[in-house]
Formats: sequence, C-alpha cells, structure tokens
Amino acid sequence: MKTLDQLMASVIQSGQQDTPDPGELDLLLYSPCPVKLAVKERLDAVLQAYEDAGDPVSIHIPMGCTSVDPYDPLHLETDPDRLPDIIASIGFGDFFRKGFVDRFVNTGVFEAVLPEKVHPLHEQAGIVDPEGRYTVYALTPYIFMADMKRLGDTPPPRTWEDLLDPRYRGQINMCGDGDDMADAALMSIYKAFGMEGIEALAANAHGLMHSSRMGKSGGSALGGGIYILPYFFAETSLQPEHMKVIWPEDGTAASPIYFLAKRSARPRLDKLLEFFTKGFGEIPSARWFLPLGGPAPDNLAPDARIKWVGWDFIRGNDITAVRDELNATFRRLVQETPCDS
Repeated sequence: MKTLDQLMASVIQSGQQDTPDPGELDLLLYSPCPVKLAVKERLDAVLQAYEDAGDPVSIHIPMGCTSVDPYDPLHLETDPDRLPDIIASIGFGDFFRKGFVDRFVNTGVFEAVLPEKVHPLHEQAGIVDPEGRYTVYALTPYIFMADMKRLGDTPPPRTWEDLLDPRYRGQINMCGDGDDMADAALMSIYKAFGMEGIEALAANAHGLMHSSRMGKSGGSALGGGIYILPYFFAETSLQPEHMKVIWPEDGTAASPIYFLAKRSARPRLDKLLEFFTKGFGEIPSARWFLPLGGPAPDNLAPDARIKWVGWDFIRGNDITAVRDELNATFRRLVQETPCDS
C-alpha cells in the first residue's frame, strides 16, 4: 500500500506542479469557482499585510477546475502537525469523512471561529456547529428555476416534495455533470423521504447538466421545464421572461462552505480567519453564497428559509459515504430512466 507521501507525489506527477507540503501551509483553501478569483484578490491583500509586518504566511488556493488535486489524499493523514493550520473546503467531502473526523475533529484539534453576529437566516436553520468544530462560513443554496412556457398548464414546484410528483416526469434538469452534484438536494430528499424519494426524483429527471451551464440554458428546447441549480447561477444569468426563479417554500437545500482552524493557529492567523468571518461577505458576488455573518442578497425574500440537513444527521452518519452512495445511485437511476420530453 502506498504511503500518504507516495499518494500525493503520484497525483502531483499526474498534472500538478509546485505544490507546497501541506504541513507548511497556513491555509489550504478550496473556494467556490464563481468567486475564486475575487477571493484570491482579497486574500492577496491580507498576505501583503502579513508580509509588511514581517510575518509572512503561506497559503494555497487550487485555481484550476480539474479533478486532479495533489491534496486529495490529505484526509488520510494521521499526524495533525502535517495538516495546514486552516483547511477551507466545500460540500460534504473528505474532511467530513469518518476517519478524518475521528482522528482530528472529535479530538479537539480544530475550533470554530464565528463572526460578531450570525445572520438570522443561518441562526434559524441551525447552521452553527453546536460542538464548535466546523465553521460553516457560507453556503451553496440550491433553488428551482422553472420554464413556465415549457411547463404549460402544469404549476411549477413550490417545495422539494413537489419534485417527486409524477406530473413532472421528464421535466427536471439536475445539476450533476462530472464532479458537480447537488449533494445537499439529494441529502435533504433522502433524509425526508428515504431512498424512495431519490428514486421518485430520478424518475422525473430529464438529465444531468453542469451548474455553470444551467443558467445559460434556461428556456432551451433541449432541456426539461425545471432546473435544480445553485442560487448564484440562477440570479447572475440573464433569463428569458418565461423563466421563473423559485426559492423553495420549505427552504433552500444548503451545502456547506466551511473551514477547520487549528486551535494553535490563533491568534497569529486571526487576520486570515477574519476574511472568512467578515471579508468573504464583503465580496458582492459572494452574497449569493449566503455568508454566515451576512449580508444577504438585496432581493432575498424576508420569509426565505434554509433547509439544512442538520448536525445530528451529519454526526449520526458517515456523511461523506452517504453523499457518495446517493450521488452514485441517483446517476445510475437517471441513466436507466427514459427521458420524456
């Protein structure tokens, strides 16, 4: 069996160069692709402030959209000293895996760092980790976009349960192309309706599409009448008049954008941590990702809610294994389902 160092070296050789040793990093940051450049620009200013103070810090932000990532094996590490001081990532991925959680999260290596005030939207949904380990500093909210012309006399969905109704057979465009997948949507449906809910959703699917294409494809004759996509792409794409953005009445299914900060990282890295608790929300385009401390987008309805899967569910399951199983099952079911148009 390959060692962790050998695994990382083999990934680097497959396409990545100039990759710092993770134990030497102050910050390893996976950022949502639509705001990655803006995030890097803000952090460059923070880095310069550290440099000017004579205390330079080392950060790494993988900039490409390739699936080849030299830090993919990092969750297998056994020595906390060989982890970056701050790990920031997206979704229910490797840093939620049971082995990593057992070795580092549950043993108190990391401590949450919260903004001065948590936005009421997040507070009501229970986004803050009650055990004080993870800091979910933003979310990827999944909402609906309906092609009213294509739906015709069929009313658009208002809740996640509506999507399971057979009247939407062949109508649902689901974001899920390559590594892209609306894992929070699948998890919310699975939690509420079990595998029968996943099967019903797959039976109604028209097909899978990358989320970055969805906003550009609204109203396409090649698609179904309903899109499940991130809020960012629904709101930042110019749509025909017959396209309607719908925030689900029972709440947007939310995928975490989070960081894990070592207790030992403070107070030295507090300026870096302040970017997550405050600076991220100051990026205009980042507001579509609902920063923990706000502000929320100006056009967000006052009764908007977040449908968070919940920390009890996360900790009561090997959540990454659940995600992987649901993603694989849904893809298989969609491939087996004839497309009705």
